[in-house]
Amino acid sequence: MKKINQAWTSVKSILSRKKYFLITISIAFIFFSLSILSKNFKLMLTLLTKTSPPEYFSLILGLYKEGITGGLLHATAILILISILLGVTISLIIFKIKSNGVVKGNISKSGTVGAVIGVAAPVCVPCGIGLLSVLGLGSVVAFLPFQGIELGILSIILLSYAIITLGSSIKECSSCQANLNNVNLSKKR
Repeated sequence: MKKINQAWTSVKSILSRKKYFLITISIAFIFFSLSILSKNFKLMLTLLTKTSPPEYFSLILGLYKEGITGGLLHATAILILISILLGVTISLIIFKIKSNGVVKGNISKSGTVGAVIGVAAPVCVPCGIGLLSVLGLGSVVAFLPFQGIELGILSIILLSYAIITLGSSIKECSSCQANLNNVNLSKKR
């Protein structure tokens, strides 16, 4: 529990900085967008040159809307959670590298594996959202006992582990704390 509290404190401190908050939101949005739009990639490429910019923009918004509302509620919730956790993980890794110059191998490995699973496996088999569907392997997940939900949950667990480990290591890292304290001091002035 101490490790989780340390991680939470570090995450709050880092994400309170505009730069890292924007990185988190940007990564989450990019990941979410790639996951939602990946199954219609060929359509988007085809229509890019055949429609006007307003029509194309309307198409993209329609694809987002259908991707969010057209699927199963749990699949959308899992995708949103994976997107946010991935954004937080990458922000923490960037902060750690800028403060200390290195990140421990097991932290980056669990985050990487969690991200790869989240990107590759469609959480919603009928939707086919995920990199596997782009490669034509989306239906492989249908043979799993919970049709891919277990991969989404595994990705959430791995990304959460990476955040907890990174956050607590930032709390224990003197150069990271110095970096956080310098920013906090400059905000108070």
